Amino acid sequence: MENQTCLVEEYTVQQPSTIGVIVKGIENIKYAEKIKGTANGVYLMKGLREDMIAVFKPIQEETFYSVGKKKGYKADREVAAFILDHPAQEGGERFGRVPPTSFARARYTNGETTDWESGSLQQYVPNQEWKQRPEVFAIDDVQRLSLIDVRFGNNDRHNGNILNSNTNGGRLIPIDHGECFPTEWNNYSFIWTTWAQAAFTYPYYMVEYVKSLDVKNDLNTLKENGIELGERSERSEFIYKVQNKVLQAGVLGGYTPKDIGKFMTKVYSSEKKKAPRTIIDVMNCMSGIPEAWSVEESQALELVHEKTTSALDYNRSLPEENLKGSTSTYRR
Repeated sequence: MENQTCLVEEYTVQQPSTIGVIVKGIENIKYAEKIKGTANGVYLMKGLREDMIAVFKPIQEETFYSVGKKKGYKADREVAAFILDHPAQEGGERFGRVPPTSFARARYTNGETTDWESGSLQQYVPNQEWKQRPEVFAIDDVQRLSLIDVRFGNNDRHNGNILNSNTNGGRLIPIDHGECFPTEWNNYSFIWTTWAQAAFTYPYYMVEYVKSLDVKNDLNTLKENGIELGERSERSEFIYKVQNKVLQAGVLGGYTPKDIGKFMTKVYSSEKKKAPRTIIDVMNCMSGIPEAWSVEESQALELVHEKTTSALDYNRSLPEENLKGSTSTYRR
């Protein structure tokens, strides 16, 4: 089935108020091409010569697979992922390379004028086909991806939302962050845990980057931009803090992306566990300790850090699992 192309009559873009980066070329948008076969509404915003400029995802066409989510949930998260993907240096590239993303409103027609639709607008990134061969990406690429996926709590990282922007080799660009910042403990999903690049420890500059992250400032930044992490925002914020504690415990403790990713995603349902092995185990364990929740939040988070480190240590002591590819063939 062919994609449907509409004329864009009007549009407005609201750039995130606390950052200066903008979606380039938006003044040239003329057409919106609706992509068929996507779970949510996705439009390619094009110029007069059919050049790709941005990707628009209207709130009105968001779909959900779990209860408790409302329209706008995914748009908020798309923009939040860009806002919180802080550059390592002021004015530099976003650390995880999330493309510039903002809120937008558009009105388009294919003969009949439509109402205004609001949603997220993201810079279009040309994708060089990588045929689901992760070996085209450097170790650095995969490590950057792992940091934002763990930090944001991604529930939908698969090959389809990983782009390659480099025509000569690989340069990983992550997209589709509408399932980040969960409102409940869920089954996180990181495809890169099976990649050989995930078996390398983080370099010094990434350790320093993780040390520099400020969760309180992150949450304040989201509020300044009118973004709430859900109706149960306090719980969502606590989950975000836990994810960041896990990241700190793993990266600063010398663990690999694979170690941390498996802790976040693995399910051990068929064996008797002698010790907590996953994030769900840790949180369930803390649920059985009443005093863990009767203390200040900072103390509860330190307990999360302690139990996460113990679980990572325990998992590392177990037999090694095979990864896809050889760990000796990747660029740093």
